[in-house]
Amino acid sequence: MANDSDGKLRALALIIKFGHDLYQCKDLKSAASAAVNNSHGLLGFRSSALFCVSDHKKCSILGQFGLAEVNEYSSVAVQQVKLVAGTKFEDSGICVIRNEMLPEELAKNNTVYLLCKLLPPASMDQNHFYIWLLEYEKEIPDSAAATAQLMGKSISEALSLIGQTGVGNRRKSPKILKKTIKFALILLLITAAMFFPVRESSTAEFMLTAPEITAAYACLDGTVSQCLKQDGAFVRKGEVIIRFDTSELKYRLANAQSELKEAEAEYELALQNAFTDESKLGKVKLLRARCEVLQVSVDEAKWYLKNAEVRAGADGILVLMDKRAELVTGKAVKNGEKLFEIFGGDGMIAEIMVNERDSSILQEKFDTTLFLHTAPEKGITGEVLSASQYPVLNKQNQYSYPIRMKLHTDAEKDLRYGMRGVAKLSGKDVPLGYYLFKSLILYFRNW
Repeated sequence: MANDSDGKLRALALIIKFGHDLYQCKDLKSAASAAVNNSHGLLGFRSSALFCVSDHKKCSILGQFGLAEVNEYSSVAVQQVKLVAGTKFEDSGICVIRNEMLPEELAKNNTVYLLCKLLPPASMDQNHFYIWLLEYEKEIPDSAAATAQLMGKSISEALSLIGQTGVGNRRKSPKILKKTIKFALILLLITAAMFFPVRESSTAEFMLTAPEITAAYACLDGTVSQCLKQDGAFVRKGEVIIRFDTSELKYRLANAQSELKEAEAEYELALQNAFTDESKLGKVKLLRARCEVLQVSVDEAKWYLKNAEVRAGADGILVLMDKRAELVTGKAVKNGEKLFEIFGGDGMIAEIMVNERDSSILQEKFDTTLFLHTAPEKGITGEVLSASQYPVLNKQNQYSYPIRMKLHTDAEKDLRYGMRGVAKLSGKDVPLGYYLFKSLILYFRNW
């Protein structure tokens, strides 16, 4: 008997401490969170949630058991709000909903709900009330309803007091007011700074190249027997650069010509015999068709022999795909494979690859300054010839907008094809807030 009395006294002490802790909370959310979490030891529920219902029948969830912050958009929370909003209470303010009466989303694991309606004190604003939802498994303990109602009075009073007066407002001091004013001034200055105009800019990699590039491709499958020029040499239009091994082609041509002569001789003989024997006219037609097929083989072999020498298509600097003549000689190539390029034309062109995320700078007029890796302290200017209207896939497997820029004559001194660097592009003036917001969005998009 003494142990039973001691247990009741301890439970009463815990209930008093529970109510005291609620009054120490600073805001409504923290008080609701403390109510559903600190009551578990006394009520032994599986889960718990606290709701606020206004006079307009609008129901919102204030706290959930086991969660520091309410997740009002979770599937369980949404279904519980619907359940609470449609529940009708008896005069006792208690409602029990068992598993078979619950919606499909909540009816699982032998769930039974105990709902307590918590009215605010008579001296407080009566335009809303609270509902405390307790979830149990199979059965509700005998003392749970009475204990919940007793603890619910402390919850209702604490929430009503905090919601009407605000604990934090009573603790304000002149120092806090000064800090608030200071914070507001700083916020105002930051807001004003967001409209300060700044020049939109971005950077991109570039490479120096020739205004005119003429590429040469293999017209046949074969092996290179000679490469007559070294990479970087100046060549003239029509000059032989690469020769293919033609020994097999010459054999094919000789064999095709021999078969053609034989077929022509047979054709002539059959044609003479057909004058006296009309039954041989069919054989004449077949031999004539065979001669035509063999003539095609001869012409094909001659065409391959003619294209076994690859010539320069323009005057300019030779750029071998394998960089050295020794590496090209003896190499087996396929039809359509690029063999070399000829860099020609007057002046020098910078090919700038603008990243797709920085392409907004190309919508208006923009200025471009080049800085070589070998001379980063000196800016190189020029005239933009073209800017692509659609992105292309570069060697780094990224979509970029290519820009062609012709360098000024005075800037071409001591420059060579293939030099690389960084191009700085400057566009129109935009508000600082827009520039920072755009940079932030691009950063998180690539994160």
